[in-house]
Amino acid sequence: MIERELDIATQDGAMNTYTVRPDDGGPLPVVLMLMDAPGVREGLREICRRISQSGYYVLLPNLYYRTTREFVLGPTRNHPDGEANMKKMFAMVASISNAKVAADTGAVLDVLPTLPDARPGKVGLVGYCMSGAFVTAAAAKHPDRIACFASYYGTRLITDKPDSPHLMLGGIKAEGYYAFAEYDTYVPLSEVANFETLLASAPFPSRVETELGTHHGYAFSDRGNLHEAAREKHYERMLALYRRHTG
Repeated sequence: MIERELDIATQDGAMNTYTVRPDDGGPLPVVLMLMDAPGVREGLREICRRISQSGYYVLLPNLYYRTTREFVLGPTRNHPDGEANMKKMFAMVASISNAKVAADTGAVLDVLPTLPDARPGKVGLVGYCMSGAFVTAAAAKHPDRIACFASYYGTRLITDKPDSPHLMLGGIKAEGYYAFAEYDTYVPLSEVANFETLLASAPFPSRVETELGTHHGYAFSDRGNLHEAAREKHYERMLALYRRHTG
């Protein structure tokens, strides 16, 4: 595996990005991972490496680059700084938006032809938590450049704001996959049902699954809610999606 950091130029600055690819050369189909709210950390790099082992060039940008080149959520459970750490994280989340991340996705797509072993053309996306909204927005913003996308326990998919992802579904062409946790205070099952109803009338192929017995963050090894069987299924579904659309 070849791992390196690179800066991708955007309209707002240099977006520092972790990349990983197999060491047997390319060109390789590209997967862009959009991080969850706690920031780029080893738990996400671990997932990137697993995807890359199946033959993909994976990029994981720091979406908080406008504020800092590095943010990782500190301890939150049974810790005296837990509340303060959560406040810091939510402030970071508030600093970005669907439009900003969709623009950042465009910057990554633009730079692909210059990256050794990365195959130009349509890519696969994956987002977790807050980035369920972001991969949806990016797929709508770049309908001819996104091959497919997956969202895991995605939040803020239906809001009362004019940039709500559910209002963008009509602009998507890529196949989408949405997986949710059974027990999730951020995304209750009633919201999942509402979103599934909206997807049924959207113009792109999609699938929704709720993983029984799981909690928010079930695919992460570092967030306290790891569910091994659901984590493995998340890889199976994601990689099958990429094989269908990106090779």
